[in-house]
Amino acid sequence: MATKFKQIAVVTMANIRSLGRRSWISASMILSIALVVVVLVGFLAMARGFETALAAAGSDRVAVVLAGGARDEKGSSIPVAVLHQIAAVPPEIGLALTEGEPVVSAELVVPVDARLAGSTESQTVGLRGLGSDGPGLRPNVKLTAGRFAQPGAAEIVVGADIQRRYDGFGLGQTVTFGATRWTVVGTFEAGGAAFESEIWADLGVVQALFKREGEIQSLRVALAEGKDGSELARYLEQTLSAPVTVMTEKAYFSDQSRRVSQMIRMFGWPIALVMAIGAAAGALNTMLSSVSDRSVEIATLRAIGFSGLAAFVGTWIEALLLSAIGAAVGAAISLVLLNGWQASTLGGGGQIAFDLQVSADILGQAILLALVIGIIGGALPAIKAARMPLIKAMRAMS
Repeated sequence: MATKFKQIAVVTMANIRSLGRRSWISASMILSIALVVVVLVGFLAMARGFETALAAAGSDRVAVVLAGGARDEKGSSIPVAVLHQIAAVPPEIGLALTEGEPVVSAELVVPVDARLAGSTESQTVGLRGLGSDGPGLRPNVKLTAGRFAQPGAAEIVVGADIQRRYDGFGLGQTVTFGATRWTVVGTFEAGGAAFESEIWADLGVVQALFKREGEIQSLRVALAEGKDGSELARYLEQTLSAPVTVMTEKAYFSDQSRRVSQMIRMFGWPIALVMAIGAAAGALNTMLSSVSDRSVEIATLRAIGFSGLAAFVGTWIEALLLSAIGAAVGAAISLVLLNGWQASTLGGGGQIAFDLQVSADILGQAILLALVIGIIGGALPAIKAARMPLIKAMRAMS
């Protein structure tokens, strides 16, 4: 057994020392594998970043009410009767009360265009009209400058991401949406949550200036401690003719993030796997070239007593080594270039910005795929090395 391990070690070291003769083709294998790693990490980090941004926005102390069957605010239209019914809800339903009244915010999101900083290009962002209780129902929101919009005034409060990415949203500046000029009266942060990608204004003003009088897409309702909104859902089901959907804000954003992140992964994995097939073909070509380049050397070792197992394992280890180097290069590039890089996607009527998050488990998945490429790409060349005809050595020595 010890002899076999020594033979494997000798063949492996000989293979590694000969890499310099094939530096360009070995480098191409390393780079192709590194590219697979970067692409897969990019998609997975995008999905993870989006999930984190929405998870940070949700609270289990706030219920979101949507029209029955709607999965998000864009497809929802809440009858005014629902708002009136919640205002008359009995205490046992489990709502948090202030001075005996439920804390409720009727909300409407309107898509508007904003010009990217330093560019002539515009993107769609969400202008959210919300009731006076709206900011208070978002405990992670912190006003960093100015104040919230006054009822009846064409004033806006902008999230940190809006102020960072778009022109014209400094405190005191004005911006035109539709036919109206709006004044920026405040800015806020939300701990990196999706709210930072929104612009807030008074609900009544948004309804009037965008000709959406009476339109409500969602309601946010403060829940009593330990309640999940199920009592409210049953109450509204019994008292309303129109069906509604009630869930905690945390569950609402979890559902939103799951659907979008699944879509991102659905694109990312197939693309990475197609690239992996190409990289495996490249690895196969690289290792076949390596075996051909060392054919006389391998045959000679076989002729003097080295086993086929040593040639097989030594060649396979060489393939895994090159794959591991490619995985390390790809992981390093991902950490430097992708981790924290800001991306955005559509959601809630506009762009939702988020930071890509390159985590250890994401790197682990990509590195594992890279090693699989090496295992597959090195298998056939390793078999070829193990079956190298001894006649080649005999001819070389004659």
